[in-house]
Amino acid sequence: MKVIRILLLVALLGAWLGPAARPVVGQEGDGTPTPQPTPTAEDEPSTPLVHVVQDGENLTSIAAQYEVSVQDLLLLNGLSEEDLIFPGDELIIPGAVGNVVATTYTVQVGDSLAGIAAAYNTTAAEIAAANRLVAPDALYAGQVLSVISKTGTASSLPLSGTLHVVEQSETLLAIAARHGLAPRTIAEMNDLPAPARLFPGMRLRLPGDGPYQFLPAAWETLRVDPVPALQGETISIYVEHALEGAPDGEFAGQTLQFAPYQEGYVALVGVDAFAEPGLYTLELGGAGEERWWPFSQEFEITSSNFPTQTIQVSGELAPLLEPEVRAEEDAFLGEIYSEFSPEPLWDGLFQRPVTNTVVTAGYGGARSYNGGPFEIFHTGVDFGGTVGTAILAPAAGTVVYSGTLQLRGGTLIIDHGLGVHSGYYHLSEILVSAGEPVEAGQIIARGGSTGLSTGPHLHWELRVFDVPVNGLQWTERPFP
Repeated sequence: MKVIRILLLVALLGAWLGPAARPVVGQEGDGTPTPQPTPTAEDEPSTPLVHVVQDGENLTSIAAQYEVSVQDLLLLNGLSEEDLIFPGDELIIPGAVGNVVATTYTVQVGDSLAGIAAAYNTTAAEIAAANRLVAPDALYAGQVLSVISKTGTASSLPLSGTLHVVEQSETLLAIAARHGLAPRTIAEMNDLPAPARLFPGMRLRLPGDGPYQFLPAAWETLRVDPVPALQGETISIYVEHALEGAPDGEFAGQTLQFAPYQEGYVALVGVDAFAEPGLYTLELGGAGEERWWPFSQEFEITSSNFPTQTIQVSGELAPLLEPEVRAEEDAFLGEIYSEFSPEPLWDGLFQRPVTNTVVTAGYGGARSYNGGPFEIFHTGVDFGGTVGTAILAPAAGTVVYSGTLQLRGGTLIIDHGLGVHSGYYHLSEILVSAGEPVEAGQIIARGGSTGLSTGPHLHWELRVFDVPVNGLQWTERPFP
């Protein structure tokens, strides 16, 4: 992990925050704004020199290389004498000037030009000009921006701080006294003119070790991953808010179900494989004693370029292709897959449900049966195997269905919590019962070729609130 240079961020803050980042503040007196000096070449933020630690280097050798003291090196990089450095770590060299670096940045949910500019030691105006942004305030998550980084590398330096939301009748002096700070420190961190008049609901950034985001109103933390998202992927949405209450929201026509997680709340949402690529609006809100200020931003869904799959079934199985059969079975399973329990029962990555990793049919392919139209997609992943192949629980959960269906044959469904369920179809034998808890790696069934199946295999699928998603994504990255 790269070292976070908190002290540098504080030192460069005034230069980093452009006009777009300044909160609206009232002026005492006749209300005439205080004239601001015209920026000069001397006012431009300097680009620090960043050294990437190599094998065999230590603080003493690096300090000697640049003719600086170890103490200055420690101070500027927020390190103590007990801290270790590792190859790949980045250290800012005191008093040295580096080169600007051209790079790109993918906009995340909640980003503003002011925040991006601060992270790259540049200005919002420069980013807007470089990308010919007509509406700089209308960034969408997934948008790729060209950035001239002045951090000394192509990497951004995350801002640290703590959010304080001004309450009724609070003054700058009272806030400073409460947090043991000098009023000038708060004013400089927030680019406040003097004298400043605060208003209820105003955001102030105070010194702190945690990451700080430029978000509206009392929104404190907002993380959405992945950005952008592909068709068929699961999206995790994590929020923290300074006001009491619980969040709510909508995305792509789905109502978000939030549950307590860490210091805030998390919601998972699945993107259908047939979702049209493009921009979708993420809308967040919440309420406690009072309604939260709403947050809204467009979010990009990109194409997964799923293939088409043509399936031939025998005349004996042809009656199962009737639309009424699938509709009735889907409706029955939809009630099970839509159940929500707020506690995640799993931890970390899911594992594949079979030790045989041969995938005979991937998720998402548009399917045609016996020459018919491509009206459905493959909702899961097919693993090759034989009748009797051991099927393993990919993660901890509770069995919520165990039985036989017309299309899916021998069927088992596990509830993993937070609206996440996994399904196992075409089984020859089921070894667990509804209501039974299971652990990751436990043998829960045996493979077969029951239902609408052209040969022995396991159809494994993962659903988030009844939206079939690519389960292999869950084996490669942890959720929430």
